[in-house]
Amino acid sequence: MNKLIKKSLIATLAVTSIATSSFAADSLADAFSNGKIKGDIKSYYFDENYDLAKTSDNSIWVNGGSLNYVTDSFKGVKLGTTLQTSHVGTIDDDTSKQAKFMDASGSVLSEAYLEYKYANTSFKGGRQFISLPLINGSGSRLIKESFEGYFLANTDIPNTLVSLGKVTKYQTRTDSVTSGTNAASFSNTEVNDSDVGGFNKIGTDGAVSLYIKNDSIKNLTIQGHYVDFIDEVKDLYVDATYKFGGDFKPFIAAQYYNTNYDKATVKDSSLNGYKVGATFFTVDFHAAYTSTDEKGNVNRGIGEAATASFTSSTSTVGNYTAGTDSWQIGASKKFGNLTTKVSYTNSDSLIAKNDLKQTYLGAKYKFSGEFKNLAVSADYTIYENGKGNESKDKDELRLKAIYSF
Repeated sequence: MNKLIKKSLIATLAVTSIATSSFAADSLADAFSNGKIKGDIKSYYFDENYDLAKTSDNSIWVNGGSLNYVTDSFKGVKLGTTLQTSHVGTIDDDTSKQAKFMDASGSVLSEAYLEYKYANTSFKGGRQFISLPLINGSGSRLIKESFEGYFLANTDIPNTLVSLGKVTKYQTRTDSVTSGTNAASFSNTEVNDSDVGGFNKIGTDGAVSLYIKNDSIKNLTIQGHYVDFIDEVKDLYVDATYKFGGDFKPFIAAQYYNTNYDKATVKDSSLNGYKVGATFFTVDFHAAYTSTDEKGNVNRGIGEAATASFTSSTSTVGNYTAGTDSWQIGASKKFGNLTTKVSYTNSDSLIAKNDLKQTYLGAKYKFSGEFKNLAVSADYTIYENGKGNESKDKDELRLKAIYSF
């Protein structure tokens, strides 16, 4: 992997030395010279403290960032790359709790794609960040997850987006990630040596994706996502959100998951969810409820951000397990450049160890003036996980500083 990283870094730095412009290119040379550069510098500190299992207490400080370059359009074609890098500063983690999340030092070429657009149809193929309900790479840790895939998208139907594609590989946060909870499978053949995650083969032959989004009815947005993880499981996700408008901005939403496993020995399952919200005295309030079929676990898709459940919080494992009823209440408010959030989530499962109560407090501040493009955030979560001998109560602090350019 080191040779690939060096070559990727050289290539990325070479193209990023070119000037930028906002106009379409008249030649291939102009497409590269008019390309655009952006990126960020990150510093993250995470700390976990367990009430009983004190030996599992851990903390980690990691620094890194990303560098993105996209050519200008030439005859409808663009090329794009994103290099991510992560370097552990200090770590205190005797039981390797951060092995799958933050303990990674190295670099990875997370995006390397070709994009072509003609009229209302576009194609994007190669390594790329994807954000769909059932295929969604998380950016909550320093290394953002990515995929290798090939997608066609079309907007010829009024107020409708149709996307058809296939994903073949999944890039994890670290090389220690070998499985996902209630998620589609992938293979990791790398040595677990605290390196960044590589691109791993998804299932037996990847996954076929069909996504549709429509907002032709005023105030109503409907989206549906169907993914066939070949020879493994078929997932369907649908949700609808209606916004009433007015001073209080009330809305209602409903969602549905359906999971059909290819193996007859694994029970199919489904999840239903409902959400309401409104704004009072400049505070955004919401309440949500989800319920999973008692027959089996719902497969939430692939990627740690493939957690579209209305009751998802900092930890989302419990929402998708068989026979789990979850509810959540929350509020958020902006004070100028400061955004604050608070929520409480309660998941009641058939299996005691999956019971989970979460109290979340979050704040994010975006600087202006001389420190424009700098943002700092703090997230604090209290977990009451399991019952009796299965109890794993803990609290977690996440501090982040990000400068974007």
